Amino acid sequence: MHWFHTHGEEGGHGGGGGLSLPMPKEGSSELRLLDPAKLAFRREGPRLQLRLEGEEEWREVNTVRLFPLTEPERWVSIIDKEGKEVGVLVELKGLTSEALRLVREELRRRYLVPQISRILACRERFDLVEWTVQTDRGKRTFLTRNLREQVKEPMASRLMFTDVEGNRYDIPDVAALDPDSRRWIEARV
Repeated sequence: MHWFHTHGEEGGHGGGGGLSLPMPKEGSSELRLLDPAKLAFRREGPRLQLRLEGEEEWREVNTVRLFPLTEPERWVSIIDKEGKEVGVLVELKGLTSEALRLVREELRRRYLVPQISRILACRERFDLVEWTVQTDRGKRTFLTRNLREQVKEPMASRLMFTDVEGNRYDIPDVAALDPDSRRWIEARV
């Protein structure tokens, strides 16, 4: 498949040393779109499994958002345990309610990225910057190096950056932060 799944870029290490994205081992030149009505999903222990209509066998799969920031409920690649892409779901809404719950749960687990709502403190320590922030998952303290090189602006007013341990943090809208938090950001980015 011609899509790129950038290892570590969109789901590398989530909030606590999470999973890395599955990488297709072999590419194909054909885009196979999957019909959500013809898919069945189940969880077998910790593994998500898929069965296509007309097949009897369940296969272990991973899910990968092709456009995680702009289209989180659309363009989801399904990859089997051998690393071969089964196909792409253009949108999730055609899945049964149980399949939709399982796929969303798997994607949420894979893309665990705390969203920063407020910066409580920021201080420089040698060549590192120590951040204390409030996130949607509670208060966090972490270190970054050379933030100007670590920060990415995937969309206007949205910032994503990576700490020294590879964990990613998201600020969905810098303009929505309180004035003190914006000053902390502007002073370091």
